[in-house]
Amino acid sequence: MTIKDIQNWEKRFALKTGIGSKERVNIAVFKLIEEVGEVAKAILENRWDEVQAEVSDVIIFACKIANIAEDFHGMDKLENVLKRKMKYCETRKFDKRSQKFNKPPSREFK
Repeated sequence: MTIKDIQNWEKRFALKTGIGSKERVNIAVFKLIEEVGEVAKAILENRWDEVQAEVSDVIIFACKIANIAEDFHGMDKLENVLKRKMKYCETRKFDKRSQKFNKPPSREFK
C-alpha cells in the first residue's frame, strides 16, 4: 500500500460523507490532534496492541489534510513532498551532547 493508495481511499470515503471542504478540514485537524494523543496515550500506558491502529488513524487524517491541500489549495502532491522531506532529513546530523538534530538551511523545510 502506498501513500497515494491511502489518499485515493480517503477521497472516495470523503465523497460518501457529503461533508463540505471547509468542514472537512476543521474535522480533519481536530481528529488528527485527537489521534496523535491516542497514540501517545497507548504508548505511555504500555498498550502496544493498540498503537498500530492509532497510528493508522493518524496516517488517514494526515492524508485527508494533504488531499484538501492538493485539491482545494493547489499544493504539491504529498508523495513528492515526502520524497523531498526524506532527502532533507538524510542531511541532518544528530548532536549527542544536545540530543537534537541540526537544521541545515532549507528554503522549503523550516
